[in-house]
Amino acid sequence: MVKFLSYWGMLALISSCSLINMGAVKTTVNVIHAGSDEILTEANWEMFRQGTPANLKMLEGLWFADRSNKKLMTLLAKGYSGYGFGVHETQALPSILLEEDSDAKEQAILSYEKAIFYGLKLLEHAGIDQEKFFRKEFSTNLAKEFDQKFETEDLVGIFYFAQSLGSSINLQRDNIAKMAYLNHVREMLNWVCGKAPDLEQGSCSLAQAVIEASTPSILGGSQQRAAEMFKKLISMQPYNHMVRLSFIQYHVIPMLDEDLYREQVKLLANEIALWQRGIKDPLKKAKKYHGKQKFNLYNSIAKKRYEKLISIEKELF
Repeated sequence: MVKFLSYWGMLALISSCSLINMGAVKTTVNVIHAGSDEILTEANWEMFRQGTPANLKMLEGLWFADRSNKKLMTLLAKGYSGYGFGVHETQALPSILLEEDSDAKEQAILSYEKAIFYGLKLLEHAGIDQEKFFRKEFSTNLAKEFDQKFETEDLVGIFYFAQSLGSSINLQRDNIAKMAYLNHVREMLNWVCGKAPDLEQGSCSLAQAVIEASTPSILGGSQQRAAEMFKKLISMQPYNHMVRLSFIQYHVIPMLDEDLYREQVKLLANEIALWQRGIKDPLKKAKKYHGKQKFNLYNSIAKKRYEKLISIEKELF
């Protein structure tokens, strides 16, 4: 209730024409932007689930006051994308793997569509309107267009826009019209990851592997290429267990390879247990994870998805 009242109180404050101070808004946004990666150190998935929505609504209130602020657009694209991925899609994992409908899947789509909205605002700010972007032929000139319109500071926002668009498409694979934009997603990810392959602790390259695995072969996807990408990432990102979890989810299970599934799940379980021992007893934390707090949120999501996966594995094979 306190958070709820605080949010509406702040929204009323920043929405009032007589009280608003654009300089104060920009200063506040700069501080929030500078500290935004602190969330990556959160090891408690439940804290992330409960605490994020109020913060997102606060950011939207700030954006309502300053709709040309690129930092706010980036934070909101990242925030809604991260919440859709980390919470709603995690809760929906059983229904996704079993190809069933669920409220959690619908909530994930809604979160991704919010992120897409703010991603499109970033594009509009750079002079690329929605009509132009969603032309099917735009993907062929996307890299050239983005080189002319965007700077290094825009990479994070573009990445989360691409990740959200790809995830929204993956959750609505019966929508042929949406599937047509997979090339847009692939080209955006190629553009961002080509400039910053380690962006967001390897999330950019991971998104590329996920899209490769989930794109039908008729549209250019390849499970063989995806497997190679996942395996390379596992060796490059040994502290981020979402990589191995995604390998299992997007490659091993669709390929119905039960032996590889057992092998990878055992490796994942061992690493999650090692990471968690360090979280519960920081004075005796495992040496492997010493100083690796920036992977805590990813690993808390991987742990939650692992638990969901184990609960339905008898129905998968």
